Amino acid sequence: MNEMDEPFLNVKQSLTNKIWVKPNNKEQRLATNLQQVSSLPYPLAVLLAQRQITADQIEMFLNPKIKDTLPNPSSFHDMDAAVEILSKAVSKKNKIAIFADYDVDGGTSSALLYNWLLHFGLKPSVYVPDRVKEGYGPNNEAMKSLAEDHDIIVCVDCGTLSFEPISIAKTEECKVIVVDHHLASNELPIADAIINPNRADETSLYKYLCAAGVVFLLLVGLNTKLKKNGHQVPDLLFYLDLVALATIADVVPLVGLNRAYVKTGLRILQERYNVGLSALMDIANINGKIRVSDLGFSLGPRINAGGRLGNSKLAVDLLIERDISKAEMIAKTLNSLNDDRKLIEAEMLDKALDIIKSPKDEENLIWVAQEDWNPGLTGILASRLREKFGKPTIAIAIDQNGIGKGSGRSIPNLNLGLAVNQLSEEKLIAKGGGHAQAVGITFKKDKIKTAMERLSDILKDQKQLKKTPQKLNITSLISVNAITAELIEKIEEAGPFGAGAQPPIFVLANCRIKWLKVIANQHLRFVISDDSNSTIQSIFFRAMNDNVGNLLNQNQAERFHFAGNLEINDWSGRKTPNFVIKDVSLIT
Repeated sequence: MNEMDEPFLNVKQSLTNKIWVKPNNKEQRLATNLQQVSSLPYPLAVLLAQRQITADQIEMFLNPKIKDTLPNPSSFHDMDAAVEILSKAVSKKNKIAIFADYDVDGGTSSALLYNWLLHFGLKPSVYVPDRVKEGYGPNNEAMKSLAEDHDIIVCVDCGTLSFEPISIAKTEECKVIVVDHHLASNELPIADAIINPNRADETSLYKYLCAAGVVFLLLVGLNTKLKKNGHQVPDLLFYLDLVALATIADVVPLVGLNRAYVKTGLRILQERYNVGLSALMDIANINGKIRVSDLGFSLGPRINAGGRLGNSKLAVDLLIERDISKAEMIAKTLNSLNDDRKLIEAEMLDKALDIIKSPKDEENLIWVAQEDWNPGLTGILASRLREKFGKPTIAIAIDQNGIGKGSGRSIPNLNLGLAVNQLSEEKLIAKGGGHAQAVGITFKKDKIKTAMERLSDILKDQKQLKKTPQKLNITSLISVNAITAELIEKIEEAGPFGAGAQPPIFVLANCRIKWLKVIANQHLRFVISDDSNSTIQSIFFRAMNDNVGNLLNQNQAERFHFAGNLEINDWSGRKTPNFVIKDVSLIT
């Protein structure tokens, strides 16, 4: 713990081994000032203070406008070249192919470009590789085939490290454009344009964008050019539902332009302009106000399910579909695949926990490999293991040809993407890449142990792993009877919350468990009561996956401090507060 950090309610070690940290003196002073010059409730004032928002920035922060945060697309390397190629393609009616990644970011990116081109009477081909058979990114065979039948190939959410496939596709007859956000090496493929804020030579301040966010900027540049040339261009505002979905699903930081993307995109999503998304919301029972959690936990997993379980193009098909009945059929298929995914995922997690047992404190990396696993689910598995053990994690599925395909998830302040890039440069893996918190790796079975040992050493060299308990930054104390739907809605104005913009953590102090129930063998449903006998509905997700759930179950008569987020349950127009528990401290 930093010497400047003061423990909140003297909690130096919670039941999840965290230190609760109170706002520092500067944040407290700023919060007091914000409350004095505005009508903000104190919990919201503290939250803004923790975001370093000053009094003159309140309005712009709470109501960000796309136009105020949007950069000049031309400021990105190769943007003008890509705009020139695609604007001419509109006039020439060129044959265009979109090569997309198989996840939400890839699906939304391709749908954005597809819908924009369709506005001008072009109907591009969309190619999404099979996750199991082809793996991530462009491959030689697919790119060669697309180049033979198209004038232009646009790779979205992939391609930055695809040297050979792009070289094969790039001919005098076929141009190749890459629109991506994954970490790049110093050398780039010989494409006609590579738009990527994470290029080594890119000075952009927008390295946090997902691919869909970059594609949107490309469309802004295209609209500007074509409008000058007398074309009627589509209103890109109505494309932001897809950008918002990708931004949340790809877990990129909700700061700056991303925050404006999501804030505006949620409003567009609410209107259900996209037929496919509307059908998916219906089948996911998403009603009332659309929230970030709906995108991350309901829509995102269902869209990803196709790629994870062998039907990679279903996501794109859904997002570009304009016939309601066809969209409903695709949505039902994705929902069914998602149910299958949950069952397989649970089996993989049980197996992984049986293999790993309890990792040692000094271990820099957790990794696990199995021959009977679905490679499309290794990312989810790595996330679950990272959550449980608090360490960078790699989960690997080995196919019948002895090829291991793995996914990795990292922890804050540790760049797994850079570490994997180093493995690739050292020729310890056949293919790999990603970003700071999420990566993909492909290598031969006999190289796995060596590569993982080297990866552990690289992570150790980053000197970011700390043996001290993790910090939980507390926003403020709050009483049960102060929690109302109105207060929560006010606090939500400072959202959207997610990666890089964590929701505020409030503490219910000195409370009892009035009622407790285990849900689905892993979650805990609570009713929490304070000394005034006021109560609030609460839930602690995945509490039973470790000792925390058992400790709470066995000590229900004791008093606790509960730390968590505030949410609204909106059911049939009735709004009720809900406290989502993130941590607990037993009062001894």
